[in-house]
Amino acid sequence: MRRLPPCGGGYRGEEALGSGAGVVGLVVFFFYVLLMGPFCVLIGSRTSSGMGWLMSVPLIFLPLAWLVGLAIP
Repeated sequence: MRRLPPCGGGYRGEEALGSGAGVVGLVVFFFYVLLMGPFCVLIGSRTSSGMGWLMSVPLIFLPLAWLVGLAIP
């Protein structure tokens, strides 16, 4: 009878590799922050610094929380 490899690895003790989606997600998040940061600064300069911070927290940190939440199995 043929023996199957363990679930977490391949044949002969090789480790299973991920798809790299986490790295792609981090790159997309980095560019998102680069775009949203100046937008929040613009809003803060036209209204008040408190309003800029009030907008930046959900616009930047909520997608980060989603990214972390999706990364946890």
